[in-house]
Amino acid sequence: MKVDCIIPARIGSKRIKNKNLINYKKKPLVYWSIIQSINIKLIRQTIISSDSNKILRVAKKISKKILIDKRPKRISGNYVKTETVIKYLIKKYNLSDKNYILILQATSPLREKKDVEKIIRIAKKYNLNTLHSVNIYPNKKKIFGKKKFISYNKKELSFNNDYSYNGAIYLFKLKYFKKNNSIYEKTPNLYIMKDVHSLDIDNYVDLKKLKKK
Repeated sequence: MKVDCIIPARIGSKRIKNKNLINYKKKPLVYWSIIQSINIKLIRQTIISSDSNKILRVAKKISKKILIDKRPKRISGNYVKTETVIKYLIKKYNLSDKNYILILQATSPLREKKDVEKIIRIAKKYNLNTLHSVNIYPNKKKIFGKKKFISYNKKELSFNNDYSYNGAIYLFKLKYFKKNNSIYEKTPNLYIMKDVHSLDIDNYVDLKKLKKK
């Protein structure tokens, strides 16, 4: 089962203007997810989807292997769900039902390559429908569902723990997504990441934390 990577990167942002183009270590945020994706051999192809020519130009300069998708206006607004973008890309690029889809957001520049590779290997080994990264994130919505869920890098956890999706890595079977119209499961499979690698740039407080790294 192969893996197709999608990097969604709109120019608009509710809290930080042109967020995905803000520099970290002299490179725009989106750069780090692109570089990571093309350096992981377990990924078959990478699609970057954006409504911004500036962001797409950054991608073109990095590698000619990346599929460059200029997102239409109808799916470029603040309230457009990621699921809508996924459906559009599935149809446009005729992505196979037999493959996994990996979402790497540009707002997680501290995410480590080894965590992405681990998630892919674990999902394939156990034939999982979904596997997403989490950590204890005070400002994010806690995960709800059935009484227990499974972590594949620590012991089984109960919902007494305050785990949240950290936004860094989402992996799911395309077939499962098409059937359920969701990248989530009621009893989710979760991969715990270290806090230091889980920073999700959502506001200026997060940006200050990043600049201290």
